[in-house]
Amino acid sequence: NLIDSDLSPKPTPIPYDLNLSLGSEISKNEFAHDNRLEWWYHNGHLKDEIGGKWGYHFVIFKSQSNDKDNYVAQVSISNLKTGEVFQLARADKGLNNSFSKNIGEIYISDWKYTIGPKPGEFHIQVLSDKINIDLYLESFQEPMLHNKIGWFQTSLGYSYYYTWPRQQTSGKIKIDDMQLIVNGESWFDHQWGDFFVPGKPAGWQWFGIMLDNGDNIMISQSRDVKGRIESLYASYQKNDGEVIHITNGIKIDISDEWFSEKTKTTYPSNWEIYLEEINLSFIVKPDILDQEISEGLPATQTYWEGKSTVFDEDYNNIGDAYVELSGYRDPVKIDWIK
Repeated sequence: NLIDSDLSPKPTPIPYDLNLSLGSEISKNEFAHDNRLEWWYHNGHLKDEIGGKWGYHFVIFKSQSNDKDNYVAQVSISNLKTGEVFQLARADKGLNNSFSKNIGEIYISDWKYTIGPKPGEFHIQVLSDKINIDLYLESFQEPMLHNKIGWFQTSLGYSYYYTWPRQQTSGKIKIDDMQLIVNGESWFDHQWGDFFVPGKPAGWQWFGIMLDNGDNIMISQSRDVKGRIESLYASYQKNDGEVIHITNGIKIDISDEWFSEKTKTTYPSNWEIYLEEINLSFIVKPDILDQEISEGLPATQTYWEGKSTVFDEDYNNIGDAYVELSGYRDPVKIDWIK
């Protein structure tokens, strides 16, 4: 078995302290690590100056092969008024990246991503003929360290994982000839470790939820290489910063699905979620059905990344969310030359 032998993860180290906090010096753990996989991920809910609503997601993936780093960046912008979703990708070797005491700069071709100088501060700059993005992000709530210490392990390896769940966001987006000033709030995830993302049937359902009352919820349900649910947990952060770690009594019911004509992939859609420990029920519904991301990664790593709305049981709007669905596309069949 390829996963179990040739690609078996490295021995698990003893987890280290991430030293993350608002009001302190920026932690070195906000920067790059010497691990097999790492990503810096943002999503956000924005409004323009004329009241238009937008969602965006921006991510940088770093993979390590033969002691060399490879970087891929992806961005998508969802226009809630028109239902359009724009996406782009770039790749780079990261040779121009720099990390100092309090600033990290990652260059992906003609894109630039800045980390710091304060904890939870970021600057995203995306340039292209089609899309330009220039966003400043500043965290105003303490980070969430998932699984209490920001570290967990599965059959596919170990990973560090933390979130800055609320970032005041301002800047500009430009699509073709339309330039808009935008403001809103963003979510940030940072994950790294020696683990694998092999594709279907392994994968996950992930939810990053911002409730209107200021509370935040991260829910992750992951599957192993046989498609079995291996891990299901949640972090619930109250608006005062207290975090409740939930490992039992999480129920996720899927009430619909969406089929991608482009990739012939079926994704779950519309979720009814119950967190028994805090007696909270809510519904998550995509704002746009087609928010599939296929640019820049191998076909088997295609995923769905979508801006969504959170409702209570009476269908009152109570928040915003982003949902990520990974490991649903079938492996691409190869027609061998005879």
